Amino acid sequence: MHDGVPGEAKREMTAAGPARPRGRPPEMTPAALLEKIRALAVREDGLFRIHRTHGAIYARARRQFGSWAAAVAAAGQDYGGALASARRRSIENRRRRARNVRRTVPLLAPPR
Repeated sequence: MHDGVPGEAKREMTAAGPARPRGRPPEMTPAALLEKIRALAVREDGLFRIHRTHGAIYARARRQFGSWAAAVAAAGQDYGGALASARRRSIENRRRRARNVRRTVPLLAPPR
């Protein structure tokens, strides 16, 4: 299939040097992304709900490293520990909300 570029012009283009890499240029280098993940990991919330709070970082990490877990591991963070603490906080919050709801819901009056 012909791409519309004459052979001589094609030779000149390749003789000028290596072609530009295909696709969009990266907006953030892998090293900069890993630094950003490390900075997010030291916050009080840690890496919990990053996909909601920092969606662009999460998506970029998945594109560059294949998965969020791989990106976090490459940043030198304990992803299993981060998940465990997030689950623990989630369970504690759920229990706290359930206790508060039980306290605020009035009891039904006994039938007459």
